[in-house]
Order: sequence, then C-alpha cells, then structure tokens
Amino acid sequence: MGGRARRTFVMMALTLAGCGGSVLPATTPTTDAVILRLNSIDTLPLLTDLTRGYAQLVPHIRFEIRARSYATAAEEAFSDPPVYFLTNHLPPEEVTLWGAPVGQDGLTIITHLGNPVTNLTIEQLRDIYQGRITNWEKVGGPHLSIQVISREAGSGTRAEYERLVMGERRTTQTAQIAPSSQAVLTSVARQTGSIGYISISEVDSRVQTLRINSITPTQLSISENNYPLRTTLFFAGPGEPEGPLRQFIAWVQSPEGQAIVARRYAALINP
Repeated sequence: MGGRARRTFVMMALTLAGCGGSVLPATTPTTDAVILRLNSIDTLPLLTDLTRGYAQLVPHIRFEIRARSYATAAEEAFSDPPVYFLTNHLPPEEVTLWGAPVGQDGLTIITHLGNPVTNLTIEQLRDIYQGRITNWEKVGGPHLSIQVISREAGSGTRAEYERLVMGERRTTQTAQIAPSSQAVLTSVARQTGSIGYISISEVDSRVQTLRINSITPTQLSISENNYPLRTTLFFAGPGEPEGPLRQFIAWVQSPEGQAIVARRYAALINP
C-alpha cells in the first residue's frame, strides 16, 4: 500500500448479547486448552492480574503474555496469527489498528521525598523537560539542580508523556534515560533533585507525587476528567477479535473485570 495510511483507532465496547449484570464466556468449556497470546506495553502487572482472574473463571483458557515496546507490539499485531496487546499509548498515524478501551491511566510526576515543591503547572513541567528550567528555585523550591529522568525511546509511557506535555518539543539531552518504571522510581528516590514520570499504577512510598495544575493524580480525578495527564488503556489489534479473545476482552469491560482494573488504574465504569 503506497503512502501513509490514515490512523484508525476504533474505540468499542465488547458486550455479549443476552447477558445480565455479569459478562460470561459464551462458549461451553472443554477439556482442550485454548491458548491466547497477548503483549503488554508498560501494563504487564495489570495484564497478569486480568489473565489470572479470567483463567480461574474459564479454566480451559491459557495465556502467554510478554512485555514489549510499542513498536514491537504494533508489528506483532499484524503477524500471523496476530498478537493483540494491552497499551496505554495510541498508535502512530502510519498504523491502522482496532482498539477497545478497558481502563484509564494517569501519568504521575514524581520527585524525591525531600523536595518541598508540591505543585507544577504543565508549562513549568514542559520547561523543566526541555532544559529551560534547571534549578528548583525557579519553581519555588530550594537552590538545587534539577535532574530530569525520562523513559526510553519505544516506551508507551514516554510516548504519552510527549503527547500530553511536550508536543513537538524535545526532551533535554541531559536527561537520564530509565528502561522501566521501576528504574524511574529507583532513580528519583536516590537523587534529591530528580524528577520523573510513571503510571499512577506504579507509584509507591519511595517518592513524592506532585499536583499538576493544582490537581492531585488520583483514580477519582482521572475518572472525572479533572487531572490533565490522562490516557486510556486499550486492547489493540488488527481488527475486531472473535471467539475466546473477544469473550476475554468483553469480560475485562464487565464489572468483574473492571474491579480488577480498579486495583491499579481508574476503571471505565464503577465496578
């Protein structure tokens, strides 16, 4: 196909007709195992929770899950057979994908526990990551150099951060590159002047969470569309799935599946 394909990301709710409050598999379990392969982009803990919960409900379904960069997952989505993936990042314009929303994420800005700064505007955050603000005193903090921590190229979390905060602007070349959310957490916890970004699902007590535009990142502020750094979790693939995979995604969108999503992220619905 010549030229660049227009981006298509269809947001669909996969409900199973005839079901009441619970969405259950439409097929009768058999003794033959069905293997579903799925990839994850910065969402492996959630995908693990979901697949474990579903496997308990439908014992004949088995899952093979792998962590992938966005570029690799998008490529494998068009393999034969296709491998669908759970992502917090929308696809680039040159890729045509189908997608079903299953949750809401928030990018959380974190600093060292000893940093007295508790709030930044989007503009201040952008200037910090561009390298225009290099000292915390410029945003009401102590005279302390800022160490920017960024995710690696190919990370879905980095792509969403650039979309929501940076736009077409480049991250400063002095940024330290971290290969995972846990690496971001460790780096920020150890360096007094550091700042980083991670999913709300990854935050722990080692770091301080900043308010952005005076809004605290919480599941409630994300679900009510108040927190500015919001993104959506999708199952994505080359087209609308059928059979066991469709039934699994429908279950994730059901109250039972959403209750599992809500352990780490903001749910689409109130479970």
